Amino acid sequence: MSSQLTTFVGRDAELAAARGLLETVRLLTLVGPAGVGKTRIAQRLADEADFADGVVVIELDALTDPELLPQVAAVDLGLRDVPLEPTAQLLSFLRTKTMLIVLDNCEHLAQACREFVTAVLATAPQVRFLATSRHVLGIGGEQLLPIRPLSVPDRYAAARPDDAVALFAARAAFALPHFTVNDDNCETVLGICSRLDGIPLAIELVVPWLRVMSAHDVLTRLDDTFALLTAEAEARPSRQQTLIAAMDWSFALCAPDEQTLWARASVFTGGFTVEAAAAVCTDDRIPPTALLRLLGGLVDKSVLIRDEVDGVTRLRMLYTIRHYGRRLLAQSGDERQFRRRHLDHFRTVVDRIGQQWCGPDQVELLAQMRLEHNNLRAALDFGLGDPEQQFVGARLATAMYFYWLCGFLGESRRWLDRVLGLDSLPDEIRQDALWINSYAATALGELPAGKRFAEQAAVIAGRTGDPLQKANAMLITGGSAFLHGELVAGEQYYRRSAECYLVANVIDCRIVLAYASMAMVAATDGDLALAEARAADAIEIAEKRGERWANSYAHYAVALANWRVGRHAEAARHAMESLRLKADFNDLLGLAVLCETVAWIVTSACSAQQAAEALGVASMVWRHMGSELVVTSDNWRLPRSRCEEVTRGALGEERYRTAYARGTAIGANLDDAVDHLLKLSTAVATAACGNGPTVLTGRELEVAELVAAGAANKEIAARLVISTRTAEKHLANITKKLGFTSRSQLAAWVVDRRPS
Repeated sequence: MSSQLTTFVGRDAELAAARGLLETVRLLTLVGPAGVGKTRIAQRLADEADFADGVVVIELDALTDPELLPQVAAVDLGLRDVPLEPTAQLLSFLRTKTMLIVLDNCEHLAQACREFVTAVLATAPQVRFLATSRHVLGIGGEQLLPIRPLSVPDRYAAARPDDAVALFAARAAFALPHFTVNDDNCETVLGICSRLDGIPLAIELVVPWLRVMSAHDVLTRLDDTFALLTAEAEARPSRQQTLIAAMDWSFALCAPDEQTLWARASVFTGGFTVEAAAAVCTDDRIPPTALLRLLGGLVDKSVLIRDEVDGVTRLRMLYTIRHYGRRLLAQSGDERQFRRRHLDHFRTVVDRIGQQWCGPDQVELLAQMRLEHNNLRAALDFGLGDPEQQFVGARLATAMYFYWLCGFLGESRRWLDRVLGLDSLPDEIRQDALWINSYAATALGELPAGKRFAEQAAVIAGRTGDPLQKANAMLITGGSAFLHGELVAGEQYYRRSAECYLVANVIDCRIVLAYASMAMVAATDGDLALAEARAADAIEIAEKRGERWANSYAHYAVALANWRVGRHAEAARHAMESLRLKADFNDLLGLAVLCETVAWIVTSACSAQQAAEALGVASMVWRHMGSELVVTSDNWRLPRSRCEEVTRGALGEERYRTAYARGTAIGANLDDAVDHLLKLSTAVATAACGNGPTVLTGRELEVAELVAAGAANKEIAARLVISTRTAEKHLANITKKLGFTSRSQLAAWVVDRRPS
């Protein structure tokens, strides 16, 4: 919900009633006609509300696809990335929360809102909803609070501030600083407010005209306009007639070029920059030289609202005004033309950002993309649904690969599935859609789908012989093999991918990711030297360009490799570097694997209690993401199981559960999770954790714990699924490193490491 730049006027009774109801009911719907002020009241209530887990506002006015509601809700709730079907993840996240969720402008997504709210209410007993809608949602237990227009008194009373006249006076003073309502003009002001039925948005639209005409002239023009209501408008409810008439009146008073710009700018969703308006809305009729003047005129007339985001001016229309403009654009016959220009503009924006992505400005570029997310959705929806623009829309969806991979994997699956459903799709676009979709599906734990897409991408690359297509296909085929535990094949595919990127002269994040992935394979295989060499290749390319996102995966690989061989301080240092590089991105996959690895490092190097906390934190990060990788791929499942077993054995079940629950509580907030694991990593890196860093590897610690539990070598081998000879070799290494001569010494050492 956007910040309000003007003062909030009146509504004391409605606010008091809503506050009281929110204490007792779980779904309160502010219901009323368009323009009546529902959003303003909801914003005020949200600003005042005090819930243990906070208040989240989900704005629905820019959303046109009901199926995207769970995706949008999940991102707004802080989940950052979500699977293709995120409802289960949302419910899991909300189950223990005490919070208020505000759903603003529900009427055009009524069924989707009903399903979402009903599921949450049934699952999360401490979550409450505040909705705004023109219509009743029709959910069991829904409490309605009708929001009516502001009252218009029969006569002017200067001492009474809470009515339509008070709003008129406040906005008039804002538009015309010396304007006041007094005995000379009060009857005229009452007449204006009465004609407008006290509808706040209608008043907001009319008041700016006081800059160019007197209050008496405003009233006269309103009378003329209302007398000319069309038969269509007269068939509508009276207050809807009033609002339409007020917009008709404001539109009629705009200069012709302002009218044209109002209609054209309605193609933007979620706001726009002046540069975007110049690209989409200007032509011979509205030349670029006139744009700033016309935009300023629409701001002055309250058609556009001006915001400033990180020093950049953005303009937006309220939901009702934008839809009025879209209706005018459709009636003019120009809607398709300007939606096509909107699509072309954002394709150009994405191409420009994509060219700059592998560089030092990634964080700023990601922020730019995030601001335009609603516009990008609108462009994709139009492009993929228009028979003549389908391939342009498809190219936009694939050109956004860097954005999808950096935090919107679940949403990317939805758009790319639409792309792949198009007929006669050129090989170039289909192959791009396949490799990106494969990456996203695999990262989300949908391993069969990821493998299927990878195979199809490889077929196309083999047919065309294009080195870039081969590189992309090999990259995700390697990922599929790696996550299925096929390390040799994974390394070969990744290596061929890097070679093909070099042949194609594509030196960007993808080749960094290919080298980093080779390092991950080597690390998983326990080959520290190879992991460090491949990671160095990735880091060299990344640091030369100032790139951070893919670089973080290289440091992750080195952290994993060092943990595998028992170099815990070095592992922690690279994990810290990777976390710092990743912190400003929305890449939850990267954070999840990092947090998991930090938990393993802490398990090996710190007290068991801290290890259990770290495992709890990491488990919550996986839940934030909604990925099944931690249970579907042995690369993560087996080390986690072993760490859990060691830690549970050290603490006992009850103490383990307590410490683990403390970690999950910390991990409920992603920023807190990262901060906590950074602190633990710092402690390991500086040898200040628990009883000091151990020289044992993760596997050797597992053996030591089993020895302390009284297990014989044969039993240790069975528990760890290794040979008895390998278990004996591990035990010999342990006693040699620690200088022990007996099992009892080792058992005592293990017990001493446990927290008291």
